[in-house]
Amino acid sequence: MPHEIRRVLQAFASRPWFIERGRAEQMTSILELRAAHGPRGERFRADDGSQPAPTSTTQDRIAVMQMRGIVTPRGLGVSDICDMPPAAIALEQFATAFRQVANDPNVKAIVLDIDSPGGLIDFVPETAAMIRNAKSNDRPIIAVANTMAASAAYWIAAAADEIVITPSGEVGSIGVYVVHQDISQALADAGVQMTFISEGPRKVEGNPYEPLSPEASAAMQANVRYYYDMFTAEVAKARGVDASVVRADPEVSDQHFGGGRTYPAKIAVKLGMADRVDTLDGVITKLKKDLSAKSGARKRNAAIERRRLALI
Repeated sequence: MPHEIRRVLQAFASRPWFIERGRAEQMTSILELRAAHGPRGERFRADDGSQPAPTSTTQDRIAVMQMRGIVTPRGLGVSDICDMPPAAIALEQFATAFRQVANDPNVKAIVLDIDSPGGLIDFVPETAAMIRNAKSNDRPIIAVANTMAASAAYWIAAAADEIVITPSGEVGSIGVYVVHQDISQALADAGVQMTFISEGPRKVEGNPYEPLSPEASAAMQANVRYYYDMFTAEVAKARGVDASVVRADPEVSDQHFGGGRTYPAKIAVKLGMADRVDTLDGVITKLKKDLSAKSGARKRNAAIERRRLALI
């Protein structure tokens, strides 16, 4: 039944989303289409549509980890409403793959190849902390917006040592929201009446089958503010700016991080939201040169030390 799709829509909308607004509207539109016309004719995917974070280590000891799609904790739930493969970044799988790379002594640089509009909050702060804790003076971690690192994906990117944007890329969308959809009139028109049998004074507040009460609205706002405060504080610390800059409205302040908007490469760098503009290939090429130079310096220093010891 069409109203079953609306239940899915409400389930997505009621969770705190860290996602670029345009992509969220695309997902909502797909669900709205199915609510109006019924389910798809073809079978749903047998799996959840997500993929483990693919990694590859170059001959120059650089690990490249892809993060592409909607950010979710385990890749569940978005595969059938997102047309861009892979449908989801499963952070649980990504964490497993990242730890393997981070614990490999042969890996001398890690590149996060990111193309994501963001997604759900679940595991995002934990993933950012994992990346942050893996930092090392002799092993850079570079996030590349190739081409988008928005909202939750930007939070993760900010944990790296450096944020690079491809020339056609965008970063930002720093913000959080939930959506309440009152479908009580639509259900009434369809002859459907919903009845809750519940215990607990607030157990069913915010449901889509009745107008949103002031109390439920205030609770949802507090939840959004909690995660927004966490988001902006971590980005501010990672980028070395005051939290007021990250939270500023671009319409009233020259120093800001977009206020929920995304920005193209050169503007993002100018605002301090990213460090430089380059392609993924350019980043890897530069890392290869830097690693080669360090290796050459170590060999020269070792040779000098051997000669010094021979003279003693």
